[in-house]
Amino acid sequence: MQAQDFFKEYRYIIIALVVLALYLAPFYIMGEDTPTLVHDNLDSNVIFFTVLSHSGQTFGSMDATIPQIMNGIPRNSFGSEFNVIQWFYLFFEPYTAYIINLTLMHIIAFIGMYLLLSRHILKEEATLIVVGVSLAFALLPFWPSGGLSVAGMPLLLFAFLNIRSGQLNAIDWVIVGLMPLYSSFALTGFFVLVALSVFWLYDLIVTRKPNFYFFIAIGLLCLVYCLVEYRLFISMFLDTGYISHRVEFAQGFVPLDFGSALQQSVKNFFLGQYHAASLHTYFIGLCTAIACLILFIKKKRCDLFFILIGLCVLISLFYGFISSEYLLFIRSFPLFHGFNLGRFHFLHPLLWFIIFALALAIIHSHRPHGKQIASILLILQITFLFTCAYVAIGGEYQYGGPVLFLTSQYSWEEFYSPGLFSEIDETISLPKDSYRVVSIGMHPAISQYNGFYTLDGYQANYPLEYKHSFRRIIEKELDKSEKFQEYFDYWGSRCYVFSSELEDNHSMNTKDNPRRIENLEINSDALYEMGGRYVFSAVEILNCQENNLVLLDVFEREDSPWRIWVYSVKPS
Repeated sequence: MQAQDFFKEYRYIIIALVVLALYLAPFYIMGEDTPTLVHDNLDSNVIFFTVLSHSGQTFGSMDATIPQIMNGIPRNSFGSEFNVIQWFYLFFEPYTAYIINLTLMHIIAFIGMYLLLSRHILKEEATLIVVGVSLAFALLPFWPSGGLSVAGMPLLLFAFLNIRSGQLNAIDWVIVGLMPLYSSFALTGFFVLVALSVFWLYDLIVTRKPNFYFFIAIGLLCLVYCLVEYRLFISMFLDTGYISHRVEFAQGFVPLDFGSALQQSVKNFFLGQYHAASLHTYFIGLCTAIACLILFIKKKRCDLFFILIGLCVLISLFYGFISSEYLLFIRSFPLFHGFNLGRFHFLHPLLWFIIFALALAIIHSHRPHGKQIASILLILQITFLFTCAYVAIGGEYQYGGPVLFLTSQYSWEEFYSPGLFSEIDETISLPKDSYRVVSIGMHPAISQYNGFYTLDGYQANYPLEYKHSFRRIIEKELDKSEKFQEYFDYWGSRCYVFSSELEDNHSMNTKDNPRRIENLEINSDALYEMGGRYVFSAVEILNCQENNLVLLDVFEREDSPWRIWVYSVKPS
């Protein structure tokens, strides 16, 4: 085949891959100077992977601890050693591991959606729609630490549909068996298993014949998830001596009334949720509305199209009402204490983009000008995702493309500021494992990334006993702030030293936002007893002496957004 013929046959795929490469290019061109998502990313999950890989306890025993965080947090509080993302951090430098993971997520998202649409959804439709929707899906701002939890759903569904149809292709079974290694059970695995089980039961009711291969595939997926997440399941069901801080999540829970639950449902249906962003509000929503209008005018049916829309409605209703008084009985089961049952909405990106593909096909088949309208809507969605998802939605997403060159979001290098913290280390001039630090007005993740041992941290699962011990340090500040008191006591995953004077910004006080704390009240004796010897504060503490804090020095650099006041802690 000549090059001209090859390009003609595969031109849409080639163009899509070029666009995807341009979307990811800034991460390679700018390196650690690339603006990077902070929330639930640089402030947490990147640290989980980094600290665990540096601890030497990636494959540690069930009784192992990670000494760098919270005076020795249990190894089981971190993710599985069989997680592919963890392997990247084990064998590569953190930023290299980060972009390898990000690149694979977007590429596999494209491949999976292309296979799903071309083989099972739009077999006879225009290649432009199949490739275009696959590209649009691949341009979604997937949560980096989720791996293939969302990005890999089309590929997993493709494999399951093949197995359901009776195909015995080894590749499909490999996809099912390997997916748990690159996705999260708590995030999406549990909900995917429930959805697939309902699908199997539907087939059983309709055909009155059990699909054994499909059933076995569901069992295989469940079994591998259990093997991969064995630490999680042992901690939950077998380790009776371990009590997670998550058991207190429900203490401050106030059920929503009908109106509030419905409002939350409607918001989720139209706007989605940023951890599982589908960004369907504008052009996909318009495309769906046009397709519905065409079907109504022509009095045609498209059962799959309306079934999927109905599923999105049900998921959003469940998302809203799971926090209401009407479904309160579900939360009464001990198994679901601290478990977010509303995460069925992580299925939304997959469902909305299949709906998008079906809607485009309906419009494409409409005469006259259907093809042109479908093409315009597809291009608009791709352009929206490529250039302005962050601007249009107004939230903080992991995104790519040229917008990265324009955003004011902090880069990896700026956020962690290794040069600045190297100067702090040189000034303290003690082995980092010989003392503990806490942070005020900034994320403890920054200190942790730079090798300091911290009493504070952002952890999804840590001992309840430690939370109660740490509370003694900040008790008076919590008494002064109802917001922080509820935030810590009824959630507490951010085990931070809060200041009531920083209610509006407790962890991102950079030097361009001069703030001062006038009346800090911490229990310095409790801090000292727990090993705390230094406080890294992003704001000046005017009454430091009243808290038995002695200013060591103030550190700043031109290449860092931080100005750090370092205080030593003295016993009273």
